[in-house]
Amino acid sequence: MKDEEFIKKMVKKGEEASERVKNEFAGLNVQQLDWKPSPGVWSIGQCLDHLVTSNSLYFLTFREIVRGEYRMTNWQRWNPLGIFFGRMLVNQMSEDVKRKVITPKVFRPSENPIDIGVVDRFLKHQDTLLDLIDACRRVDLDKTQITSPVSKVVTYSLRNGILILISHEHRHINQALRVKQHKEFPF
Repeated sequence: MKDEEFIKKMVKKGEEASERVKNEFAGLNVQQLDWKPSPGVWSIGQCLDHLVTSNSLYFLTFREIVRGEYRMTNWQRWNPLGIFFGRMLVNQMSEDVKRKVITPKVFRPSENPIDIGVVDRFLKHQDTLLDLIDACRRVDLDKTQITSPVSKVVTYSLRNGILILISHEHRHINQALRVKQHKEFPF
């Protein structure tokens, strides 16, 4: 039962992320989506592209779990650092930024100009992600261990994986909102 309540809560937070993106960014033009307050800072579009890129790397694993085809490796089952990695990543990817985290190359957004379709891509992607999370209601979220797309050494529970993904979304939506609220943002 605790797993089902957790899944409901995470789906609700994911739906809130979708609503925030729709309400704040759907009406922006391509210049606004691609605008950066300074070099080295992501645009709104890059924040959304990053979320699509990073979350998509989990889709295959989630689909295998949902279909009952997922088989944990011995390392996933017995990794003595799994709890540590899970807690560390949940803390690092929290919605409230405590410190900047260097984004691994595999998760980085495109450096090319962002196109106007990035908001729609995010929202469609978000629907898929939330459907996959919702389908995990009957999975033991603590016993199911998954591997980070960044490193095969890093494993954590499916519960922590879901929490990381949803918190990470809100973290970058907040980042995109700060870009939009910048005094030099083109209106």
